[in-house]
Amino acid sequence: MDKDFSGFREERGSMRRLINVEMELRLVECEKISAINQGLKEEIQEIKKQNDLLKATCHDYESSLRSLQDGIVDRAEDGLGENKLKELRNEWKE
Repeated sequence: MDKDFSGFREERGSMRRLINVEMELRLVECEKISAINQGLKEEIQEIKKQNDLLKATCHDYESSLRSLQDGIVDRAEDGLGENKLKELRNEWKE
C-alpha cells in the first residue's frame, strides 16, 4: 500500500515548493509596488509644498493689485471726473 501512495508524497513536496516560489514572487512584487507607492507619496508631498508656495505668492500679488487699484481709485475720485473714473475702472476689470 505504501507503494501506491509514494507518488503522491513526491507530488505534495513539489506543490509545496511551487506554492513557496509563488509566495516569494508575490512578496517581491508587493515590495516593488510598495516602493513605487512611497515614491509617489513623496512626489505628492513635494507638489503640495510647491502648491502652497504658489498660493501664497498669488495671494501676495492679489493684495498688491488691490492696493494699486485702491490707490488709483482714491486719486481718481480726488481729481478726475466721473467719466475718467469709469474708464479707469473698466480698464482694471479687463
